[in-house]
Amino acid sequence: MTVQEKKPITVSEAKKILEANLEDLDPLQRRVHDYTVRFFKQDPEEAEKLVEELVTETGIERGLAVQIANSFPGSVGELRTFLGRRRIIAEDLMSSILGIIEKYRSE
Repeated sequence: MTVQEKKPITVSEAKKILEANLEDLDPLQRRVHDYTVRFFKQDPEEAEKLVEELVTETGIERGLAVQIANSFPGSVGELRTFLGRRRIIAEDLMSSILGIIEKYRSE
């Protein structure tokens, strides 16, 4: 496999890419594939829609949206813990993020 494009992707998207080339994976790529099998949370297409909606609706950067989609937090507390102390985000923005996530959780 060669690098075609460099951008943050969700665990689900990584799983899809790796499974398309399963026979050609080197040992490190196989370990990454094992990780994706254990920790993917949703369909790759749904994960990408979630990331795009988080970016467009809330204005957060794509890398952060991917991390949120991978962790799928269920409360403001979980979201705060996930974001860390370096990020100060308004309560209404966090509620908006959780509302978007909840929409994808129920689909």
